[in-house]
Amino acid sequence: MPDEYDYGAVRSSLKLKKPSDLFKKSKKKKSKKSKKHTDASSNADGGRTKTEAEQRFDDMQMKRKLERIDQLAEKSFGDRVKEFNEKMERTPEHNDMPKVGPG
Repeated sequence: MPDEYDYGAVRSSLKLKKPSDLFKKSKKKKSKKSKKHTDASSNADGGRTKTEAEQRFDDMQMKRKLERIDQLAEKSFGDRVKEFNEKMERTPEHNDMPKVGPG
């Protein structure tokens, strides 16, 4: 009596690709039309102009970046280290166990 799993099962050895077949790549020929098209559309932003909102967004990002640079340039390294040390003194250590219960 045949099992229900015997129907549709393939009973052959596993066929593997040869190593030379694994590394073959097909070569595609480019026509002159497609080459000219890619040269014409290769701009920094993908060949399209920015909208007004995108331009404002980029301007604001640049403005904020310059403000951050100016803010960092105002303080010397020693001042930044001192400020960092003060901040670390104010924050509790994460390993400190809070007191629980009567004590």
